[in-house]
Amino acid sequence: MKAVNTCFLRLLVVGIICLTLTLPSSLWAHAGHDHGDNPKIALPDVVAKVNGKNIAKDAILTSLKASIKKYKAKGMPMSPDQEKIAAKKLIDNQINRHLLLTHAEKQGIKVTPEAIEKRFNRIKKGFSSDAQFKKKLEAEGLSVADYKKELEGELKIEAILKKELGKGINVSDKIIKSYYEKNQKRYSSPEQRRASIMLIKVKKGASPEQENRAKEMLEDVLEEIREGKDFGKLAKLHSQDTLASRGGDLGFFEKKKMLKAFSDQAFALKLGEVSGIFRTRHGFQILKLTDIKPAVSQSLDEVKEEIRDILIGMEIKKNTPDYLTRLKKEANIKTYF
Repeated sequence: MKAVNTCFLRLLVVGIICLTLTLPSSLWAHAGHDHGDNPKIALPDVVAKVNGKNIAKDAILTSLKASIKKYKAKGMPMSPDQEKIAAKKLIDNQINRHLLLTHAEKQGIKVTPEAIEKRFNRIKKGFSSDAQFKKKLEAEGLSVADYKKELEGELKIEAILKKELGKGINVSDKIIKSYYEKNQKRYSSPEQRRASIMLIKVKKGASPEQENRAKEMLEDVLEEIREGKDFGKLAKLHSQDTLASRGGDLGFFEKKKMLKAFSDQAFALKLGEVSGIFRTRHGFQILKLTDIKPAVSQSLDEVKEEIRDILIGMEIKKNTPDYLTRLKKEANIKTYF
C-alpha cells in the first residue's frame, strides 16, 4: 500500500525471501543491464559451478557495479579487497539461489501464472505510478515478460522454504492482530491524485515586460481550455516543460510527495477542473486534475493471511542458514574466485 521501502526495493518480495536470504533482487540485481562503475578486480567468466551447472560472472556483475557506484557516490570508494569480499558474497548468494531453485524443481514445486500475476501487481502497486514502474524496468533492461520469469523463480524459492521449513509453525490470531496494530501504515495508503501541468518559462532575472508576455501566452491557452479544447493536446503544443510530450501528465502522487505548488493546486480542485495561473520558480503554470485514487485502509480480515505468511517467514528465517548448509554438503560446488 505504501511506497516501496528499502527491503522492498532491494528484494522485491514481501514474503519469505525478503525475510530469509540476502539473495540479489530479481529486478534491481538483474544481470542484463550494465550500470555503475567497472570493478577493479578481474572476475573469471565462470565464477562457480553447482552440480555441473555454471554460474557466469554476469549473474553478479550488475549488483557488484551497483555497490561500487553507491559507495563511490558516498565518497567512500571500495578498495579491491572490499570489492573481492562483496563479489564472494554475491557468488554465495547465487549458489544459494541455484540450490534452492534446483531443490524446488526436484520437489515438483510449480508456480501458477495467476500467482506470478498477483505478485507482479503487488510489486507494481508499491510504485507511485505505472510510469515509474515501467521506467525502472526499462532502466534495468527488463521487459515485463523477463521480469515475470524472474518472479517465478522467487516464488518457487518461497514455496520450497515454506514446505521444508514451515511445517508445524503455528501463528495465533492474537499474534497476527498484534502485528497488524503495530504496522497500520503498511496496510493503508493516503489519497492520490493525478494531474497534468503546462508551463510557460520565465528566465531568471527576466524583466517585468518579459514576465507579462509569458503570462499572457498562458492566459491565451487557458482561454482555449475554457472554450473546450483538450488540455493534453494544448500542453504538447505550447508547454515548455519536459512533460509536454505526454501532455503534461504527472501521474498519480500523494499530497506530501509532490512539489508543494502542484499538490496545493491538485488537492484543491475537483475532478476535471483546471487551476488558475500560478507562479513557480520555472515560470507560469496551470494544472488540470485528471484522476483521483481515494485513501484506502485494509482491514485485518483482508490481510490476515498475508500477515500469517510474513510471521511464518520470520520463523523460517531462523532455520534457513542450517538448511542451506545441508544443501551445500549434499551438492558438488566449485568456486573459481
